[in-house]
Amino acid sequence: MKLRLVTAAALCAFLAIPGGMTAGRSAQAAGDSTPYGHSTEAEEVDRFLRALRTIRGQYVEPLTDRELVDIAIKAMAGRDRYSAYLDDGEYRQLQASNDGAFAGLGIRYEAHGTRVRIVETVPESPAEAAGLRSGDVILAVDQQPVGGAELATVKQMLSGPEGAAVSLTVLRTGTPDPFEVSVVRGKLRIPSVRLAAVGTVGYIRITRFDRQTATGVSTAIRSLRERIGPDIGGFIIDVRDNPGGLVQASVRVADAFLDKGTILTARGPGRGADKTYTATPGDETDGLPLVVLVNAKSASAAEILTGALKDHRRATVIGTTTFGKGIIQSVIPFDSGALKLTTARYYTPSGQSIHQIGIQPDETIAEPAAEDGQSVPPSNGIPNAANDQAFARALSILRPQSAGLR
Repeated sequence: MKLRLVTAAALCAFLAIPGGMTAGRSAQAAGDSTPYGHSTEAEEVDRFLRALRTIRGQYVEPLTDRELVDIAIKAMAGRDRYSAYLDDGEYRQLQASNDGAFAGLGIRYEAHGTRVRIVETVPESPAEAAGLRSGDVILAVDQQPVGGAELATVKQMLSGPEGAAVSLTVLRTGTPDPFEVSVVRGKLRIPSVRLAAVGTVGYIRITRFDRQTATGVSTAIRSLRERIGPDIGGFIIDVRDNPGGLVQASVRVADAFLDKGTILTARGPGRGADKTYTATPGDETDGLPLVVLVNAKSASAAEILTGALKDHRRATVIGTTTFGKGIIQSVIPFDSGALKLTTARYYTPSGQSIHQIGIQPDETIAEPAAEDGQSVPPSNGIPNAANDQAFARALSILRPQSAGLR
């Protein structure tokens, strides 16, 4: 196929799909009386094709038509750090993540200075089977050093298909020399919601927002009310270190705690991007007091939930200022891969944009400087009120006599 036909089709697909997503642009194009051949868009497409032909013909290394088109689309899609063109594998991985399923190792990790340290190994995961532990420092992945690398780069290095092995170079406290650990990636289905009864207080930790989260929260509310009984004093909703996820999931979780009112307003350039999400009648907790725990890693969908409960004075928010991601991405499938594109900004019920600002808690309490660098507990545990002041304060609000419980 000629380069002009291939690249023109790809570019027109790129231009048309967001327009199809935001019908306002599509309608405007359809009603434009200016002939396409005289439009600025056509001139720019021609300039684009001339550049591609030049690069294909004169670049020192050979490039295929597909490579050139992929490079161009990725460049156009990468308007901000959250927008990207996903290839087939990346798109499938995103879909699986949104479903709450992963092909991976079963570790949660974070930057610790210039190093990458494991914060948690998931029970019954490939990482646990291979002997990895919380506190282990990853020095290299498949002999490639990770020191000083962005976490997004580390994630890419650790990612891969189910059944494929990856070699980690690990440094462990008490072990003088680094050692190699081979881990075979497996299918993981990690619940996004954990619960615990802490005296007469229900504790619900949400680690991310996927398609299972709203159901998990509703189940946790019912379970804790049955377990604690009529003396239940309220719920702690812990979204510390929660990076976000699906907008609809956070809206449904907020709706579980609200009886009425706006949850979220989204505004974008195209028809269909402007949306207002409103709570439906019925508070699943029957108005029991709530405390939301946040930190600087509480982002995106976690901020949607926090903003809704805070603005409606439904919960007391405790911790540190949240991350500040107030924009929404839409995933737009192609015949091959998909675009993940920023298409709207969102606003809390009070009309505030929190983008690059974050949400200020009602009570600011700094996180504990834990020896292992861990600010919140593993997903199968609960915080320790003895060294977690935010958690201790939440307990004292909901049930003063529970403040000393662990």
